[in-house]
Amino acid sequence: MMFTAHGDAAGTLIDSLPVGRRLRLKGPDALKGCFDGAWWPRSREPVTEFSALVTALAERSGRVDRIGFNPVSWDLAPARLRHGPDLVRLAGFSILQPHTVIVVGPRIHHVTLLMIPPEADPVAARGAMVAAAADESIGTAWEILARNGVLASS
Repeated sequence: MMFTAHGDAAGTLIDSLPVGRRLRLKGPDALKGCFDGAWWPRSREPVTEFSALVTALAERSGRVDRIGFNPVSWDLAPARLRHGPDLVRLAGFSILQPHTVIVVGPRIHHVTLLMIPPEADPVAARGAMVAAAADESIGTAWEILARNGVLASS
């Protein structure tokens, strides 16, 4: 599997066959803020999209054990996802902010990603990815998505 990463002040762009250029993570010395990076899935189909995310993160950081998400943002998800010999537990939490995905693994520990809606305009989505993964980024999901034109601001 091909995996490359390109880092700058706007985080590390993960370029992997499963996710393409749709995953960006903050650098290790960045402010924590609400997010550790951003992910722009191609659809709301959890098996396909979470499989791609798990593969990309596993290439970089090792096994993924669990993914937490708000079920409002996704189609119906199974409780488990097979990834090679491993099972990844999928847990929908209605109290979790929409547009948020949490990934946990032995070496990953706890990664919180801004989930950009799949139908987002490509320019707006890329802007939100850069904003969420910027070293100094501390905005909430709504703030980042609205500021970049992904969500309508009120």
